[in-house]
Amino acid sequence: MILARATTEVDDPTTAPRRIPGVYADPVAWLLADVVHTALADCETTSPSRVGVIAVSEFATRDTLRQIADSAANGRVSPMRFAAAGPGSPVGLICSVFGFQGPTAVLPMPKESARTVIEALLADWLSGARPCVEQVVVVTHELTEDGGHRAECVVRGRTTPTPRSTDR
Repeated sequence: MILARATTEVDDPTTAPRRIPGVYADPVAWLLADVVHTALADCETTSPSRVGVIAVSEFATRDTLRQIADSAANGRVSPMRFAAAGPGSPVGLICSVFGFQGPTAVLPMPKESARTVIEALLADWLSGARPCVEQVVVVTHELTEDGGHRAECVVRGRTTPTPRSTDR
């Protein structure tokens, strides 16, 4: 069941607000955190330990990777930029900003190619034989035809609550 949805398009992802002072993250990671914030404003979330995150982006840390390449040519690579260049860093930032502690998945591919994997993860995490979360934040990023950035967040929840066994 879809609990909330938000979409944003920007020409420049560096305009997205930074939600944790002093933390470096790729501009697209901040853009994704911002669209998650917007979606969550429209729904009640469960305990952060019961929220999973799936992120899909073929280009999420491209700007940071370019900065690393440029600085490497000058003989120095910033450790902060290096850490922010990993494909999983946007999910890590989202979990840090919102306190989510459920399972995470990063799908570094086009959104259309990821649909089958997303649906399989949602089915397993939300309603499989042993569901592990109450909600899943699915956040995607893609480039628009004119070179801008589109970020979308869909918050999915269980259709019916399923009690978890405590004897695992």
